[in-house]
Amino acid sequence: MRKIEEVLRLSAQGKSVRVISRETGVSRPSVATYLEKAAEHEIGWPLPAGMDVQALEQLLFAAVETPKSTPVIPNWQEVATEIQAHNHLTLQLLWLEPR
Repeated sequence: MRKIEEVLRLSAQGKSVRVISRETGVSRPSVATYLEKAAEHEIGWPLPAGMDVQALEQLLFAAVETPKSTPVIPNWQEVATEIQAHNHLTLQLLWLEPR
């Protein structure tokens, strides 16, 4: 679980990213990211009234939806025809080619 509250509290005390990282066990890049995202949303310590840890995480790290791609299914009839057109071509050669 993220330690966002602890990072914000220590930052409000004027501690550096390096010190916060050492005290919380969170990596320096993660601490910097937490502080940047909190600054973007103008959130500091103490947290705004009525905001709990889950609401804070949801605000700072909203899930980004990625479009789901559908796999491309080859036309196996065309593949078979192409393989037959080349006498020297074997399935083993085809398998080894991309590697």
